Amino acid sequence: MDIVSSGERYRASTVAAFEAAVLVRCTGVCGGGGRARALGGTRARSSSSSASLPLSLDGVLAEFNRGVAAERLAELLTTAGQTASVHRYTAGNRHRYEIFRVFADPSTPQFLDRAWAQGYADLCAVPTEPRSHRQLRHSRQLAEAAWRGVLMVSGPARNGSPGLRVADLDTATVLMRAGRMMALPVRMSTRPGGQLLLVMPAVSAA
Repeated sequence: MDIVSSGERYRASTVAAFEAAVLVRCTGVCGGGGRARALGGTRARSSSSSASLPLSLDGVLAEFNRGVAAERLAELLTTAGQTASVHRYTAGNRHRYEIFRVFADPSTPQFLDRAWAQGYADLCAVPTEPRSHRQLRHSRQLAEAAWRGVLMVSGPARNGSPGLRVADLDTATVLMRAGRMMALPVRMSTRPGGQLLLVMPAVSAA
């Protein structure tokens, strides 16, 4: 058994699971239960406002109006060892549009909850001991995954204004921490409906 490659595969699967968790957490940022206005074209199904991740209804984990976001989520779940598939259908009457549904096992939301909790701890918790180079590299990979996930589904706050609107503070905190790890000059401010993240020009951030 190749212990090194097995370890790398495990870390790759945890990064994929964390990115999927971030992607799903951000699906409701711009439109609630209606047709999403976000860049990624997303809307999340949820039967409980207290749930950290949308609960699966009839196997539907999330909905998108862009196929690339749905395919990315399915790819991430597959990499993480979960079963997922994308189904496309056309909705609307006078104005027709396509919806891409990602179907997953009923246990997937709980799996993503655990992936989110572990990734959050790896990125935001204060380490009790010095981290190894491998641990630091893994944290950097998680940081990059967090930003890939949010940029896939979150568009400008409104009317083309700069910044990304993130609905919950925990996700915004992860992105702030991830931004610092990646040397991104990110600033956060509270706005109605969530947190506004701005990536500042290097001169302004100095």
